[in-house]
Amino acid sequence: MRQKFDESLQLARTVFPFIENHNFYIDHWYMTRFWNKVREFGALLASYRFLDDRDDVFFLRHDEVRAALGELRQFWSAGCVGTPRGPVHWPALVARRREIHRAMRAWQPPPALGVEAAESLVDPVGIMLYGVTSERVQAWLDGAGSADGLTGATGSPGVAQGIARVILHPDQLPELQPGEILVAPSTYPSWTPVFGTIAAAVLDTGGVMCHAAIVAREYGLPAVVGTGLATTRIKTGDRIRVDADNGVVTVLS
Repeated sequence: MRQKFDESLQLARTVFPFIENHNFYIDHWYMTRFWNKVREFGALLASYRFLDDRDDVFFLRHDEVRAALGELRQFWSAGCVGTPRGPVHWPALVARRREIHRAMRAWQPPPALGVEAAESLVDPVGIMLYGVTSERVQAWLDGAGSADGLTGATGSPGVAQGIARVILHPDQLPELQPGEILVAPSTYPSWTPVFGTIAAAVLDTGGVMCHAAIVAREYGLPAVVGTGLATTRIKTGDRIRVDADNGVVTVLS
């Protein structure tokens, strides 16, 4: 038994660092270069008033980007003679989709819907990275705790108290103050620097090998993950207690 444990531990120490490497090189480094190239297309379309701003290109489907560039090419190759359809069609379409996007960002869906099927929750990646176990899903369906407290899984042990800061989007990270407790749906490698200033972390999703759990253990910070409802139950300014040893988050005031 001891030999099998040591072998599993060694395998984990060898393999799990590649999770973060993948996130950095694929999700961040490569995608940053890719999206910046897309922005160049957006800037080209905006220069001919097909879009109001270069980043509006992200509100178009890939086939629509191709169609807009095709029309622009024909308009340009004809010496920019006549009135193209693009400046009338695409900005109006983007404006409508921006409204939809704004409404969707404001909505926080429940962590789980329907009836939990225990036999299907055996995916090791889902358990390891996202904390999707039969117990957690049932807790989400049941409300994941009382009105004043939430239950989750231990991502990193320890106990801390402090003021909560709910961060739903990366552009809110500058609002985070030293000593506050980060409450978020999830975290990513680009969020790592904030772990040097916070007192603890509470996540809606995540398992023992999610980004927040790994970084919190490296920094020696308590972290409760997989709460399901933290960002909807906790508000910025609440004083909370994070008991990561037992996977409990309590709203004190």
